[in-house]
Amino acid sequence: MKLFRYSKYMLGLGLLLATTACEDNFLDVNTNPNNSTVSTAKLTLPSAMRATATEVGEDLNILGNLWVGNWAQASDYLWYVSEEQYNLTANSYNDTWTNLYAGSLRDLQYVEKQAKESGNKNYVAIAKILQAYNYQLLADLWGDVPVKSALQGTDEISPAYDSAEEVYKTVITLLDEGIASLDVAAAKPGAEDIIFKGNMAQWKKFANTLKLRVYMRQSIAKPSVAEAGIKAMAGAEFLAAGEEVAVNPGFNNSSGKTNPLVANIGYNTTGSVTSGNRATRANEFAIEFLKTTSDPRVERLYTRVSATAAHNAGQLKGIRNGVSPGDDNKSSVVSGVGKAIIKPFAEAGYAQPIYLMTSSESLFLQAEAVQRGYLIGDAKALYEAGVKASFTLLGATGADAYLEQDMNLVGWEASANKVEAIITQKWIALNGINGIEAWNEFRRTGYPAGNPLSLTAVTPKFPVRIPYVQTELASNATNVPKLANIFDQRIFWDVD
Repeated sequence: MKLFRYSKYMLGLGLLLATTACEDNFLDVNTNPNNSTVSTAKLTLPSAMRATATEVGEDLNILGNLWVGNWAQASDYLWYVSEEQYNLTANSYNDTWTNLYAGSLRDLQYVEKQAKESGNKNYVAIAKILQAYNYQLLADLWGDVPVKSALQGTDEISPAYDSAEEVYKTVITLLDEGIASLDVAAAKPGAEDIIFKGNMAQWKKFANTLKLRVYMRQSIAKPSVAEAGIKAMAGAEFLAAGEEVAVNPGFNNSSGKTNPLVANIGYNTTGSVTSGNRATRANEFAIEFLKTTSDPRVERLYTRVSATAAHNAGQLKGIRNGVSPGDDNKSSVVSGVGKAIIKPFAEAGYAQPIYLMTSSESLFLQAEAVQRGYLIGDAKALYEAGVKASFTLLGATGADAYLEQDMNLVGWEASANKVEAIITQKWIALNGINGIEAWNEFRRTGYPAGNPLSLTAVTPKFPVRIPYVQTELASNATNVPKLANIFDQRIFWDVD
């Protein structure tokens, strides 16, 4: 169930008549976004960052985790019925489209404009890098989306759609322009940069890593494009172990100001668990894989069933998506989302950040690029560093012993298919943190192998995209691409 979230952003005529938002304390939703006297680049930047993070960290995170075998719906709850049936409608992710376009991208457009007028090169750089992040996300979810004629206000109320492949080219251009605009000697943002606090060296690494992700996404469908693009990046610095792209506008234990994932599937401001928490259970596929491979992270990614439960007492127990009601798969007898993903109330989990990208993802991207011959380096060392970075972020121990196992998809030498090992470990590292990126990689590579279809699937195959949203179908129907279903018309990079 997608919980209603208050949104400051109104589409008006499609995605084009949105106003610019601003937040003087980074979490205040009461500021009048139409009051231009208080709207500045400094105030608007954190609003844009938060809008993107909310979508990536909450709704899209949940969807991805349901579709890659990490989470499932408890049989005594009706929380993710349409998601487990793969029966999404035009209304399912209308808010996501709205908040990315009329929220984040509109705000970033404003930041870039104001920064150019004031000559602030680093604000321009950040705005371009984050626009690139958002546009790749949109293209990965919907395919063709408006870019060149988007966000033009009343000058263009029916924007044309650009092909996903063209969007990807625009993303690379935005990243190149953002990197070129970075200037460590120029004025830098401070606390309003709720990601890196004005550390422009980190912004450059993030941009390089995002560029690597964009090219690697095309490595199977367009290997020559991926190879040429990545080889041209020789010598670039990427996010290293411990360098996380974490967004935190000051989440706290006040109503409407907690980490959105925690508020949804964690607990409320008094510490009482939510219905979403009880509904969101461990998936049998992921939990059994982790147990079979003796992965210590399982204890951080999932909770154990209560020792006093009627069934499965004290166990790490998962269920299939779409499981039929039964005493053995109710919420109370199935493992829940673990303490590394929803930190306990006593540990101020409500204030935990949202991750747009993790250092483990960066290391796995580099490992795959080296393994495919696109980068020079040590694929094994990068792979093992990625696993260790995941252990560290999740608060797990025993990474060295885990990697020393003579086991396929765990030990480097023991893994016959190195790319499969890299993507499988990336899937584990993204569990609960960035589920939608795990789904993107599942569509690109087919890994993790063996991810079973939901038992209630309306069509016997996985979705390959999200349906276009009702807002656009109602206001821009002429330009919205015709979509027969979400099972057959793949994004250009998805050829598996």
